[in-house]
Amino acid sequence: MQLVGRFDSGAAKKVHHGAEDMETLADGRAFITSGFQWPLSSKHFKQLYKDQGRKGKVLLFDFNKPESGVTELAMDPQFDGENFHPHGISVLQDPDSGKIFLFIVNHPEGKDTVEKFEFIQEKLALEHIETFSDSTFRVLNDVAATSENSFYVTNYVHSKSSSLSFIEIILLLPWGSVVYYDGANYNVVADSLVIPNGILLSKDKRYVYLANNFFASISIFERDEDDRLTILQEFPIHSYPDNLSLEPKTGNLLIGSIPVVYMMIKHMEAPDVDMAPSKVLYINMDNATTVGEITDLYTNDGRQISGCSSATIYDNKMLMGSVVDRLVYCDVRTWE
Repeated sequence: MQLVGRFDSGAAKKVHHGAEDMETLADGRAFITSGFQWPLSSKHFKQLYKDQGRKGKVLLFDFNKPESGVTELAMDPQFDGENFHPHGISVLQDPDSGKIFLFIVNHPEGKDTVEKFEFIQEKLALEHIETFSDSTFRVLNDVAATSENSFYVTNYVHSKSSSLSFIEIILLLPWGSVVYYDGANYNVVADSLVIPNGILLSKDKRYVYLANNFFASISIFERDEDDRLTILQEFPIHSYPDNLSLEPKTGNLLIGSIPVVYMMIKHMEAPDVDMAPSKVLYINMDNATTVGEITDLYTNDGRQISGCSSATIYDNKMLMGSVVDRLVYCDVRTWE
């Protein structure tokens, strides 16, 4: 395996502070969010973030040119980059114009938002298009774009206070939800959820996959004509899932996950002190709603990558990201 970046690296073009979420286009370009910090972060974590000069950014990795490493995309000067703390990401490419749009969950001071950017290839830059904010937004986690002007977004918890949200998490209170923005209105389309995390559309966009973080399972929902979600099934994966991605050619699922949740909690309190193990699962979907074989694609005690939150595959190569640690690039030979 080749190490692309690490938490304490100061080298140019390295990943300095996590690769929390990522999404890969059909041509092999992967967009990655880095610089995670949110309202639930501990005081120690926030101080570490400040002391080490971390910042929110979006990175680009090309599977066709892995030797180039990652490139930090230039941020629109009209956008408040100093108050940019990116989390979940969804990337959408217009099949006719070829334009690429990024929807990113952001945690600026005081409120959570979804930011929409257009990727400007010739400048390797992001042009800010719109900020989405609404009273239905609580503590956001991930986003799944359904069109250039609509998306699903998960409310991980309801309580914005770190102490109250901790109680909500420990008691597994069903106060999480999924909100849908249809281009005009925001509506809660699934509620009474327990700590909903990553969200992803199936390849045909008829179904929604949702990571149930503290229940160590994945839910499959069907979308109706009003974009509301009806649960079809929930299946256990015996690891605590964070973000989901699709293998572009097959529609199979790839899941970044945490095998031991209490170690991840300690890691998020003090990432400079405590490690957390990592696991990546590959799930064959016989069709969009039928779960087939589940492969334990990668497991590590945290020394190579701590607290894996996301993974993506392209042409038998894999990127693994973490909430606040590093980014790893490796070969995948499981099905060769």
